[in-house]
Amino acid sequence: MENKEVKKYMVMSKFKGQDRFMLEKQFINRHSADYYATLMTEEKDYKDIEYFLFEQSVAYNNKDNVDDDGIPF
Repeated sequence: MENKEVKKYMVMSKFKGQDRFMLEKQFINRHSADYYATLMTEEKDYKDIEYFLFEQSVAYNNKDNVDDDGIPF
């Protein structure tokens, strides 16, 4: 199995008034995640949906491996 870049940026959505997030899509860089969220926000497929960016910050079971910005993955 080849090493793939970690998709550590996740765009998630939730409907206003709800307490659970839904995974929309994952990305290897923040620019792509921001662009995707902007497009989805402009599209307005659903009423009262909000988009959020989550970033993987710690891999609790693998703290020995860090990427180029010093964040474990």
